[in-house]
Formats: sequence, C-alpha cells, structure tokens
Amino acid sequence: MNSRLIVFIIFILPISFGTYTLTAQENENSFRAKYPKIDAGQNWYDTYLIAENTYAIIAPNHWQETISYLLIGENKALLVDTGMGIGNIKLTVDALTTLPIIVINTHSHYDHVSNNYLFETIYGRDLAFTEKNASGHPRSTWENAIQPTAIKDNLPSDFSFENYQSKPFEITKFVEDGEIIQLGNRPVEVIFTPGHTPDSMLFFDRNEGFLMTGDTFYPSTLWAHRADASFKDYLASAERMAEMEHRVKYLLPGHGEPIASPTYLTKLRDAFLAMRDPNTPFTKGENRRRYEFDGFAALVKDPPE
Repeated sequence: MNSRLIVFIIFILPISFGTYTLTAQENENSFRAKYPKIDAGQNWYDTYLIAENTYAIIAPNHWQETISYLLIGENKALLVDTGMGIGNIKLTVDALTTLPIIVINTHSHYDHVSNNYLFETIYGRDLAFTEKNASGHPRSTWENAIQPTAIKDNLPSDFSFENYQSKPFEITKFVEDGEIIQLGNRPVEVIFTPGHTPDSMLFFDRNEGFLMTGDTFYPSTLWAHRADASFKDYLASAERMAEMEHRVKYLLPGHGEPIASPTYLTKLRDAFLAMRDPNTPFTKGENRRRYEFDGFAALVKDPPE
C-alpha cells in the first residue's frame, strides 16, 4: 500500500480500525457517514475504506452510481469492475496500492468495463458475448447515459462527451466457475451467475465474507428484461446464491450504496420464484413487467419465462 496514504489515514482516524468493521444488518443509507472517505486525488470518485485493504470506489455524480471494489492481498490486488470511463480509475487505484493489479468484471456491460483498457492484466469469461463487448461498446449502448443531463458535479476537466468511447480491451486470462484467485493470503472465489447477462459473475472474498454481486443484485431495480438477460438463468443463479447466505457477511453491490445485507440472497430467490406465479401482482410496461419486493424491484420480460 502507498505509504503516504497510510499516514493520511492515521492522521484522520486516530482510532482502531476495528471500529469500522461492517455489519450485515446496518442501515445501508448510513454508509457514507460511517466509513472513512479516502483522498485518492480525484473528485470524480469517492473512495471509502470499507475494511482493512478493501476499498469501494464510487462514481456518485452520475445517476448510475457505479461502484468498483479494490481488494489488496499480500502480493497482488484485485479490481472488481472499472466503471464507465468518465474518470480515470487507474489513477485512484495507483494512489491506493503499488501492487500488481488484476482486473475482473462482474459482467461486460459498458458501465463496468470502460476503464479496462488502462490495465494490463484482465480476467474474464470465455464467451462470445464477452468477446464482442471486449471489442468496444457501440454508441447506441451508452449514448443515453453519457450526456450532460446524467452528471451532477465534478466532471473531470479532460473529459469530452463528443470524444467519449467505450474502448476495446484484451482479456489475458479466462476464468472458470469455482476458480480461486490468489492475491496472497486472500483467496477470492469466482462464481458464475448468468441471468442479468450471460457472463455475469460474483466474487467471494473467503477471508472476509464479502460477496461482490455487480448487477446480479443491488437494492434497487434489477434489470432482467433486456435481450441479453435470461429469466431462467437468473432464477438458477438466485437459487445458488441463496444457498450461500450462511457464508456471507455482507454484499457489495455494483450500484448505489456499497453494502447490503446477505438476507437479500434468500429474498432474491423468493422473488424470482414469485414472478413465476401468475397471481403475483406486477405493473405492465411495453413488453415487460415490473415487480416490487421488500427492498428492491425487478424488470422482466412479459411473460417472465
């Protein structure tokens, strides 16, 4: 870790780190008030120390509020998702650690991979879907989100809406379901969870009990209605995730607040089972349905199967 940064943290927080241990049942909305914000040199990102050697890097000034996570081991660091490429996330990562970086993505939508090109080592799925997205996302996939009305504040001075691109990147290693990424005394398990996309994955920090869920789960409106989503696969993944609940201390989602209770894993499974029941109420939209549940909602195709 960067020694200058450590001095900064000690100066700001002269109390034991243990005070900042996350608990699964705490109020998600209190996160920003409870956990130390780190000055990593960029106003576009808000960076929080959420546990020892674990950072949430949030883009709070875009309506999507994408979140990346940096897990630092003894020998390597793992960056889970790189965001939509408005800010340069590598500058933030370099301020937090000097260790070699492995990038891995919860899935390959543009808002999670658009800074990948800045890094040398990228792990990913061996799928045609991922390969296509790694070649760069066309304007039609991001033009509604990359515009001035989507930004609240702190737009980087060197950013140009006119010149924005979701740039191509190269996957340097394909991962397998159940594979363990070794960071040095910090094993991270890869878990395939197709549904939101064919290449969706979760990452489980076995030591700390963190489960990084990307867009497969966050406490807001889940997207399972797009052409690249599969309700059947999502249900199977949700059932698999529910079986993990007893192992998970807390969820680290891909958007919004970077902490959620693991009890959502069972709720997610129950929600997908409920959506198969024709008696479950929903709001009908154009070729899709919206279901409301406890703490989140879901958009699915009409009908959901």
